[in-house]
Amino acid sequence: MHKKGEKELADLFDRAAESDDPVPPAPDNEFQTILAEMKRRGIEPRIRKELKEKK
Repeated sequence: MHKKGEKELADLFDRAAESDDPVPPAPDNEFQTILAEMKRRGIEPRIRKELKEKK
């Protein structure tokens, strides 16, 4: 992600954190649906690897 995109995303998260609007819940089984689609496309989840590298 480019620096500009990272800044925009950080600003978005900051505004959301300061907002009093309730966060809508995720649809049922949303995480499982995403993982199934990633598996179908042959995409390996990298979050565990990325977390290990940051230690």
